Amino acid sequence: MKHFETLTEAMEDLRSRGYTLDFRPKRDYIEEHGSGLKLRTEEFNVDEFHRFEGTSDPGDEMTLFGISTLDGKKGVFVSALGAYSSEVTPELMQKFLVAERPNVNLEGSVKPIQALGLENSEQ
Repeated sequence: MKHFETLTEAMEDLRSRGYTLDFRPKRDYIEEHGSGLKLRTEEFNVDEFHRFEGTSDPGDEMTLFGISTLDGKKGVFVSALGAYSSEVTPELMQKFLVAERPNVNLEGSVKPIQALGLENSEQ
């Protein structure tokens, strides 16, 4: 998987791979913006995600999720840091906590930066 510099670049790549629907979270489900298709947590999978931080403010974090439904539809969900946490159930939010799941592509995630000269500090 590619590393993307911008949210727009990542969205264009996902769209070119068939992730054409736009999802938004509701209380205990996600809803497709155009059609009103509603999916509960057991009806979709998070395939991959890409996280971006603002250039001037790391608090401007955005995460792009690639989502697929059990019947083969694909779409995206863009989340700002904490934007939906008070509007949705914990069960729905848990679906998007993907770092510990082996079946989610994590190559787009931000990895910790290793400080120079500290690579072998445990010796």
